[in-house]
Amino acid sequence: MSELRRARAVGVRGVVFTGGEATLHPDLPAAIRAARKLGFASIQLQTNGRGLAYRELCRELLRCGITEFSPSIHGSRPAIHDALTQTPGSWSQVVAGIRNLKALGAYVLTNTVITTKNFRDLPALARLLVRLGADQFQFAFVHIVGTARANRDWLVPRASEVMPYVRKGLDIGQAHGLLARTEAIPYCLMRGYEHCIAEGGIPDTRVVDSVRVDDFGRWRRFEGKAKGPDCGRCRWDRVCEGPWKEYPELRGWGEFKIVPAG
Repeated sequence: MSELRRARAVGVRGVVFTGGEATLHPDLPAAIRAARKLGFASIQLQTNGRGLAYRELCRELLRCGITEFSPSIHGSRPAIHDALTQTPGSWSQVVAGIRNLKALGAYVLTNTVITTKNFRDLPALARLLVRLGADQFQFAFVHIVGTARANRDWLVPRASEVMPYVRKGLDIGQAHGLLARTEAIPYCLMRGYEHCIAEGGIPDTRVVDSVRVDDFGRWRRFEGKAKGPDCGRCRWDRVCEGPWKEYPELRGWGEFKIVPAG
């Protein structure tokens, strides 16, 4: 709670509760109520979405003060999502959760991690999210750390290979009025879709976890991500963050072609 008070005292207006799995933390309701009492305008919950299958939990979280829910969904059908989460039944729980939230009038923005196992499914997933009434979705290229690093040989697709499916998914979402965004895909791969790059709208962020990062944006730009040898000649160099640094360490820089100025 002290971190919430310190953040609010210096003018921070938004907070994100994440994890681990935040819905399993016994103090989550109290933390949400504290954030609301302190005057945070945006209070987001990032979750695997399974607990949201229980409508009473959704009601409780809304009563406590959550303003945005961000469940993760990694496929348009159970065979894809459940294989990635390694949890049978998890897809059905997330879908039920999204339905519960929309029935209660909540704002829902989903997150999908792009992998070899789901990138061809992104357009179908976008259509599902339209049907479910989601307000926003984000396709985030896999960050090759932790379990993803241990499974990188089969889990990490080539960035250039996923792009036709990313673009089609974005098109479907935007055509139906959803905010459709990407994360960790450089500008050179997003020609014509630059307005969909989420990094341009991420506010300055402090991460308070087992490891504290006082300026996550700076860490992301100067430590977490990387620029290639030719990036300095690209028209987007000043705003593009590049890919997560682990990707070119695995695949090289050949897929990233500069966009000439002018």
